[in-house]
Amino acid sequence: MAEYPFDIDVITFAGQLRVLRLWSAAELDITVAALILKMPIETVLDLASRNGIEPPTDEALDRHIRGLEVKIRPQLRRAKRDRTERQFADIHAVIMEALDHVASIALEAEAYEQAEASQLYSVAHARLRRALDEVASAQEKFKIARRTENERVVDAEYDHASLKVLCGLDRVVPRPDYYLIGDFNHIEPVTEHDILWSWSRGFLTTRTAEEMLALEEGDTLNEVAAQLGVPFPREEALSPAAAAVILGDRPVDGDLTFDVRRRIRDARLASYFRSDVEARRAFEDKARAGR
Repeated sequence: MAEYPFDIDVITFAGQLRVLRLWSAAELDITVAALILKMPIETVLDLASRNGIEPPTDEALDRHIRGLEVKIRPQLRRAKRDRTERQFADIHAVIMEALDHVASIALEAEAYEQAEASQLYSVAHARLRRALDEVASAQEKFKIARRTENERVVDAEYDHASLKVLCGLDRVVPRPDYYLIGDFNHIEPVTEHDILWSWSRGFLTTRTAEEMLALEEGDTLNEVAAQLGVPFPREEALSPAAAAVILGDRPVDGDLTFDVRRRIRDARLASYFRSDVEARRAFEDKARAGR
């Protein structure tokens, strides 16, 4: 885009035509041209028409827009990344404050011998600590990526070839209802809360849950779940390997459960309950038949 043409003498006819040619080449906006010439827009358009100067073509406008993008896009990228870094810092500070508060509440519950409440507060504290670690890790990776990007910035021309269309993706489906009935991590269950709810909602077999909980002699999974108010599963969950067999999966790098675990992670498979696994197999068979 041309700089404001201070060197043009708009009092002369030649100067006026030069401004009009800049407008015709999309180097000046019509309002800017009218401001420079000190004329109404209608008069500017009439003057251009009488002297055979055409309005900007689509090609000229496209060149003008691409030129603006080359100048503005780096500024927009930088502003977006600055804003994201500030958001990371704010999230980190909020979680740190919540950690302090939960720790204080847990100590109060323990002092008043409220064992069950104290345990739940401890679980909440552990989950917050894990979230804080994940935020810190993501924050560091973001900074590394930004430094790498800054070292390799290339202002390439943005055109239709820059657009990418994502094809063949699985349809978007609602996430499982565990987000509503209880916040827990079914992908990597660690705490007692995670293990019990993962078993309840069909992400762990009874045997696996018992091994992960390391129950004392005489205790049963059902008793522990009943004491903590966790509902029993509607049916016995299958192991990932058994679910993979029903789904007809093939091993990936020697791991038969790779694809079935990926379905669980992406919420394309609601649980390891046989009914859910068989329903997913029927859906995939139907999808393959329709191709």
